[in-house]
Amino acid sequence: MCLIIHKPAGVCLPEDLLASAVEFNPHGFGLMAFGDGGRLVVKRRARGGLRALLDLYRPHADGECVVHLRYRTRGEIDLSNTQPLRVTPAIGLVHNGTIALGRHSEARSDTWHLVADYLRPILSRRPALMYDPGFGDLLAAWAGPHNRFVLMDARLGHTCIINREAGKEVNGLWLSNSRWFDGSRFPWYRRDETPVVRGAELSFAH
Repeated sequence: MCLIIHKPAGVCLPEDLLASAVEFNPHGFGLMAFGDGGRLVVKRRARGGLRALLDLYRPHADGECVVHLRYRTRGEIDLSNTQPLRVTPAIGLVHNGTIALGRHSEARSDTWHLVADYLRPILSRRPALMYDPGFGDLLAAWAGPHNRFVLMDARLGHTCIINREAGKEVNGLWLSNSRWFDGSRFPWYRRDETPVVRGAELSFAH
């Protein structure tokens, strides 16, 4: 299912949350942030644990960044399918959910196909379209309410969250869901959503 964390500048992202998220989403992780001179920073690892994730995150702990942790549903576990994905040199995307679209490569995820076959051809020619309200509404309507997207545009230093209302606002952070980590570690978590791990299976206590 995956987890996206949007951290605005000056907001604390607890390392306990990253520790739990990387445990529940073991198939790669990445981060995107705004660099100097309108540059988009994208860092990814197809494999690795908390130490590797913290090495990616800590240089950006004071600024705005978006972290994605993957739980594989489609496509291989490799760097090509690890998010964030660059839509253009300045625009990056992360996705939580699954999309029903044609896939011409079984090795690639649905998000990879969305970027390569649809978003990159459109936004490479018209990057300003990202700011048209109709663009976000169309993507949200097409993908459905269970899909959440975050785009960062380093040219303008702007972050766009599509289907924001489907996520969870916590202490200044935005989380794409409240299930794919062990929320029992945190006082703000609803206890009826606490994940339970049994071997390799993931279920939820109710």
